[in-house]
Order: sequence, then structure tokens, then C-alpha cells
Amino acid sequence: MKMESYELTTLKRGLIILDLLREKHSLSMSQIMEELSLNKTTVYKLLFTLEKMQYIKKVEKYYYLNPSIFFDDRIHVIRDIQWSSLNTPYRLAEVSGEKVFIGILENEELVIKNVILTPSMLPDLDAIGNRSPIYSSAIGKAVLANLPSDLQAEIMKKLSLANITRKTFNDKDLLKHHLQVIKDQGYAVDDEETNVGKRCVAAPVYVNGLVVGSLAIHGDTESIRRKSIRTLSNMVMRYSRQLSLELEHLKSR
Repeated sequence: MKMESYELTTLKRGLIILDLLREKHSLSMSQIMEELSLNKTTVYKLLFTLEKMQYIKKVEKYYYLNPSIFFDDRIHVIRDIQWSSLNTPYRLAEVSGEKVFIGILENEELVIKNVILTPSMLPDLDAIGNRSPIYSSAIGKAVLANLPSDLQAEIMKKLSLANITRKTFNDKDLLKHHLQVIKDQGYAVDDEETNVGKRCVAAPVYVNGLVVGSLAIHGDTESIRRKSIRTLSNMVMRYSRQLSLELEHLKSR
């Protein structure tokens, strides 16, 4: 009897889905259907079972491996992550039609790790590595607002506030109040505080419950209007949660 006769088709398909998610980090049901050439009912049953058994998690319409069970040894610490390889920021750029940034905290500065342009959706290599004050940009404020209180206080002591534009915070007490508002609402806005004529909306990104950076959309004040900030902030917060889960998957033990 051939060895193939012992194979359980359903089990094999489920394992293939897990392999796909390990390789791609995240996929929608339609993408999995296309990868496996299976109909919607079959894929739905497979995903339902894997999710119920807690092998996978779903955020919005995308499925991920459960980071509590699966780990990727290719990446050992958060600083070694290949930020340009992450899927979630590209989806945000596609949906929003705006430039997308990923930034992380290094000492008291915000460091840009990836910038995705539209409509090409390619990284802006010239902008990657740029540094800016953490207190003016939405990307920086989203991180600073969600740091542990002792670390936030330590950074605040070291900050020397300067007027980058006429809208930049230059009072630490006002900045502290502003950071609490950001933490409560879940997102930060840079309304021409860093660059005149530019607005940015950012939300924090977490690994193991600790903020490691933020995800943001950035554009001209003509395209990112004040009246659209609420809608855009909800969008950015949704995708920042997806990015947090994607990073959890990539993180090692």
C-alpha cells in the first residue's frame, strides 16, 4: 500500500494553511482560497477549526499564527526586524491612499524604520533612518504617551522642547496633559507641529504588551483634513493592532 493512502486530506490542508501563515505572516480567507485552490466553504471550515483550537488568530479579515504557540527563530530581538518586509503597513497605504510611516524610539528620538509611498507602495529609502524629536511628531507622541510611567518620566526630564513650528508644544506641563489625552484616546495627531502644511495620525504598536513603535499615515493638510481625523484615526488604530500581532508572530522566544 502506498504511503499516500494514509494521508488525511483535511489534516494536510490545515497544516498547509499553518505553513502559509508562517511564510506570509498574514492572509485573508480569499487569499487562502486562492493559494489552495479551494472553495469558500471548505476554507471557512478549516479556518474556523484552527481558530477554535487557538492555532490561529483573526484580526479584521486577516488570519495570523497564534504567537503564544508559534515562533519564528529568524528574528531574535525587535531591533533586528526587517521593517520593510512587514505586510500590514502596505495594506494601510493601499486603503488610506496616503504615505505610511513606521517609527521606533531610540533614546529620546524617533527613528523612521519604513516609509511606504503611494501609489507605487515602495519604501522611501531616503527617509528611512531619519530622526526627529519625539515630542512633536504623531509617531513619537504615540510612543511616548504609552511608555511605562517611569521611563516616560525619565525621557521627559531629558527633553529640551524647542519651537519647530509655531504649533509645537514648548511647555512640558501642557505636553504631559497632551500625552495623557493621547493614551486615553489611543492615537496621536501631528497638526503641523513638525512640518508646516503636513498632518500625521499615528497609533502605538506593541510586543508583549510593551510599546515598541508606532504606525502612522502622513500627508498634506489638503488631503488629511481635520474633519477626517476621526475616521483616519480609527483606521490607523485598526492596522496598528494588526501590525502588533504580525510582530508577535515574528518575535522569537
